Amino acid sequence: MFKAVAASRSAMPATATYTTTLLIMVISWQPDNDDDNDYRNYDFVVTSGYFREPAQKYNGGKCRKLEGIKGPCEDIKIHHTSGLAYLACGDEEGRAQWWPPTAVRNNYSYQPRDTFYVYNIETNKLTPLTLKNFADDEDFSLHGFGTYEDPSEHDIIYFFIINHKRTGSVVELFKHKINSFELHYLKTFKHALIYNPNNVVPVSKDEFYITNDYYCSTYWKRLFEFLTLRRWSNVVFHSSKTNTTEIVADGLIYANGINVNWDYSRIFVGTIGTGELLIYERKPDNKLKLLDAIKIEHAIDNVNVDPVTGEIYLAAVHNMLNTFKYLSGSKDAKPASSAIKVSNNTGEDRFYGIKYSKKKLFEDDGTWFGMISVVAGDSDRNVMFFGSPLTPGVVRCEMN
Repeated sequence: MFKAVAASRSAMPATATYTTTLLIMVISWQPDNDDDNDYRNYDFVVTSGYFREPAQKYNGGKCRKLEGIKGPCEDIKIHHTSGLAYLACGDEEGRAQWWPPTAVRNNYSYQPRDTFYVYNIETNKLTPLTLKNFADDEDFSLHGFGTYEDPSEHDIIYFFIINHKRTGSVVELFKHKINSFELHYLKTFKHALIYNPNNVVPVSKDEFYITNDYYCSTYWKRLFEFLTLRRWSNVVFHSSKTNTTEIVADGLIYANGINVNWDYSRIFVGTIGTGELLIYERKPDNKLKLLDAIKIEHAIDNVNVDPVTGEIYLAAVHNMLNTFKYLSGSKDAKPASSAIKVSNNTGEDRFYGIKYSKKKLFEDDGTWFGMISVVAGDSDRNVMFFGSPLTPGVVRCEMN
């Protein structure tokens, strides 16, 4: 039996939430002699976008919204060999009932049952995936997900999926045969260190990393945690081979998207709080060693990697205050966002120590498509896709 809870943040007027956000931002400033605090304060001001020029409205051209998707799709992964894009999509009405990533727990009697889609990039065909061996009364509340291919298994993809169940958040493992329309449930990973998972990246059939974006779970505590720049976020590694679950990167401010390079030697983590893309070396014992922190100067949501070029695609928040208003239920808020590509710097300024280049591929002021949470790019087919945690639909853009 699920217990009733007090009214959540969605019952709070958006104007009150916005005012409180501004107040906490003011009092959260930490004017002391701690260099770390100075950097955090500066990064937060820049990343917040408060002093940034307004985003430009998308005026049409090479982007269009896919037909057939009525709900929001928070995460997207492209299987580059087959030309298939996999979309983790929710129900717009259901997100107002139950979705812990935005601290929405309004209705414990509501059973979330989200949908995976597969989209064929060449034929433009969109098909929902049917869950197999997964009970009808099981919750299926989607967020981030990752995929893994075992070299010994032809045409098989393993899906590691964040599922925010009413009994607690878990990682679900499914098996999928390419060009089929089914996801076969295999097992559930549940652990005390997997408490607020945002995204997951597998490195084998039995091992994965997840980001816990917050320590707190309720809306107001999360708001305080984020705006006072608490370093309470982390990356957790799990191995079923050794029955190990441990924190391998700690002291982060709102770690969000996570991904891996082609040979699983590097782990990439995007942060909302500091607006950085963190690059970690994966050690033989699966611990992580920080190699680089690329300042994107935007809050970073999900992270995708093109395995052909190694280019990294980032979903970036343009103005966090407007985004908070949007997440708080304001119908007037326009959560502007953009798509940014990070690659190795080949320009002349690389000789001055600038190792990476950053290119903005898309921007919208939130009028046409609000709050991009994921950008997935395919250099072979010259396309990229956007999704959102709350805005319905998926956007396809031609990049040529």
